[in-house]
Amino acid sequence: MSASETTPEHTGSAGWRDDTEPRLALTAEENHVVTARWEAARAAQKQLDALVRSLLDALAGSHGAVWEGKQYRLKGLRAFRREAAAELHEGVPLEKVVAKVNDLNRYTLTFDPAHYTEGVRQTYALLHARGQVIVVGSERNSWEDPVYKGFHATWQQPDGQVRFEIQFHTPESFRAKSENHLLYDLYRSRHTRRSLAGERNATKAHEQAAQAVQSGRYGRTPAKESY
Repeated sequence: MSASETTPEHTGSAGWRDDTEPRLALTAEENHVVTARWEAARAAQKQLDALVRSLLDALAGSHGAVWEGKQYRLKGLRAFRREAAAELHEGVPLEKVVAKVNDLNRYTLTFDPAHYTEGVRQTYALLHARGQVIVVGSERNSWEDPVYKGFHATWQQPDGQVRFEIQFHTPESFRAKSENHLLYDLYRSRHTRRSLAGERNATKAHEQAAQAVQSGRYGRTPAKESY
């Protein structure tokens, strides 16, 4: 569980509200629907864990596959509530919010650079052989992005009831991503926002500095072609 998951929040018959950003709130009905969607993802975790372990059994020896970030394979309920509340605040319908979420169950596989492209291809082949279906439009190749490098895609079972995301990294890009995530959490923290309050252009300057640090960390990671 990340540090952000321990931040105080209010739940109850009136719904849910985030203490750090009061505008992020859910009515009782919204909170019920969002929580039910998260509970369904949690119920699917054991089955998906077994699927990913079967991929590792097939790919670890031949392609150096490693399952990273196991503690984050189920997105936290508070994080999902925050995301849902933010989208609802922007006018996105509740049914669309819960229907389009792809990363409540998310997994990260790393491959050595020499085996990366073939490792991704073999993962696709194994998932297809196990009856999983790629979600059209979900693939994202961001190896040329200076701030975030990697490749990820969303899969689902044939009935469409269970969706899960797989991120593909090299050990170096995963390490940089992990370091950058800590920087992002720091930026979002209440302490940082308070320290920047009232300073003209401070927030923009901080964003630019964060992007420079993120890009610098990825500078040592060679871009990989898509699968």
